[in-house]
Amino acid sequence: MNILSIIWEMCSTAAVMVDGQVVACVSEERFSRRKNEDSYPKRAVEYVLQESGLAPSQLDCVALAGERFDPRYALCHKASRYSVQDRIREEREFWYPRIYENKPVQYLEVFSDKVDLEQYPGKWDPVVRFLRNGKCAEAEANAFFQSFRRDVVCGHIGVDPSKIVFPHHHRSHAYYSYYGSPVRKDPVLILTADAWGDDRNASVSLAQDGAIRLLSCSNNFHLARLYRSITLLLGMKPDEHEYKVMGLAAYAKPQHFEGPLQVFRETMFVDGMRFRYRVTPPDLYQYFRDRLEGYRFDSIAGALQRYTEETLVEWVRNGLAATGARRLCFGGGIAMNVKAMMEIARLEELDQIFVCPSAGDESLAMGAAYVVMHDHCAAKGADPRETLHPLRNSYLGPDLDSSEAQRVIERLAEDGRYVIRERADPAHIARAIASGKIVGRCAGRSEFGARALGNRSILADPRNADVVRKINEKVKSRDFWMPFAPSILDERASDYLVNPKALRAPYMTIAFDTTPLAHRDLRAALHQADLTCRPQIVSRETNPPYHDLIRAFERLTGVGGILNTSFNIHGEPIIQTASDAGDVLERSDLDALVLGECWIEKKGAS
Repeated sequence: MNILSIIWEMCSTAAVMVDGQVVACVSEERFSRRKNEDSYPKRAVEYVLQESGLAPSQLDCVALAGERFDPRYALCHKASRYSVQDRIREEREFWYPRIYENKPVQYLEVFSDKVDLEQYPGKWDPVVRFLRNGKCAEAEANAFFQSFRRDVVCGHIGVDPSKIVFPHHHRSHAYYSYYGSPVRKDPVLILTADAWGDDRNASVSLAQDGAIRLLSCSNNFHLARLYRSITLLLGMKPDEHEYKVMGLAAYAKPQHFEGPLQVFRETMFVDGMRFRYRVTPPDLYQYFRDRLEGYRFDSIAGALQRYTEETLVEWVRNGLAATGARRLCFGGGIAMNVKAMMEIARLEELDQIFVCPSAGDESLAMGAAYVVMHDHCAAKGADPRETLHPLRNSYLGPDLDSSEAQRVIERLAEDGRYVIRERADPAHIARAIASGKIVGRCAGRSEFGARALGNRSILADPRNADVVRKINEKVKSRDFWMPFAPSILDERASDYLVNPKALRAPYMTIAFDTTPLAHRDLRAALHQADLTCRPQIVSRETNPPYHDLIRAFERLTGVGGILNTSFNIHGEPIIQTASDAGDVLERSDLDALVLGECWIEKKGAS
């Protein structure tokens, strides 16, 4: 069965599944070069079809993730083009008068300057008229916007409209988190949690005997929206910089954040597998802005992270107790909080936790395909576990185009400021990194999602604390407090990670405490405040060239890991193409670039 699957919202993404195996998945931001691109993922759709070798006529189904769709945000490009000031304006001019003054403010009137009617497919006038007509029944709105999305896809690739379905948002999160993982031993608890999707923001399911049973769902789980609101209160961009708040939190001292922690605890709390409130905030931004005034920024971040961890740990513990499960798969945007996943992993009741790569809404492209294939198997009376395959890896994007790479190499060679070496073996790259050079690597297929896993990465010596400042200030232009991450040989993981349950961690989706040896060998790749890390454990089977590079570094230095951060300049998506890589090399103080097998080094690089 051939399935094209699309999520069209924040970080629009497309995927293709063939007979239960995801063969391609990429986000539109990699093509548009706008982070969290929320336009229809036209180029992503075209790539995944090309990569799979499928014509639209060969598709058995097209899954558009989400039963509901809010076109206001796509029209205004809220996710990809709003600034922090735009988000504050949204709170003040849209949400505040609606919530506190009961005024019927229209979103497109507040943000009339943001409306983009020229974006693909260029036929937005009926949508705008529908939105401005006023109130209508929810069912009518859902039908209208489903029809609009269906028409866009049909107009783009010419697929039969009868093949298009709309899998539920949270069901798609749940099925991705379970079927995308290697966890199969029954029973498995499946949790999803995010800001909102199809009238839910949390769910509890149980996978057992080839079926997934929904046990509980909630529409009053405010944790993800709270994290988003506090991100804005701290002057950072919501839906993008939550990871910065998590990174900042480790610097806060518990004795200093008890005050803001109590403010958070006074609201939502866990009740079994659902949630209740001591005090229900009418909104989150205004409510917490008033109550957190005067607390230090790091204390607020520390309190928010602690509240997140204790809430999720209790929720997980209750779910395990209610189901008897000892294994957990977690999906949805909250699963991107690697420190919370680390705290969950400590539970004595839990034997195994797995989080698939980039579990936010971009993963719904794969999740919706898993839903369709699961239902297809169930309708035939077949066990979906025999057909739906875990992800082999996350290298699901476009391969490096050798012709484009050659053009970039020739252009840089003519420039005169670069030394070109046609073939750089792993030993050569390892020596350069060990000598202190910051090296970008663009090779093979790009990784899906928010974590660079070696193929679109910036690499450095993890022993050298000086590289932290250099990468932050001269290469990535990012905040000083943010930690980097290590890529660690799977043969050496036990030397560096405190991992008594031998949890698998191939995708940088869970944090770990680290050993004294890691404090020596990987210091620059650990969080500088608490010495935890968010590792990528690299097996040769998954990525032979990258494994060989780290192995060469180990032979040279004795260190079985390397510092890895995403290959981009702050605020931009991870690079995709050879041209993107060359552009970052020229615009930053990156010392060298591995482009396929070619080595490009700036003359005089130190």
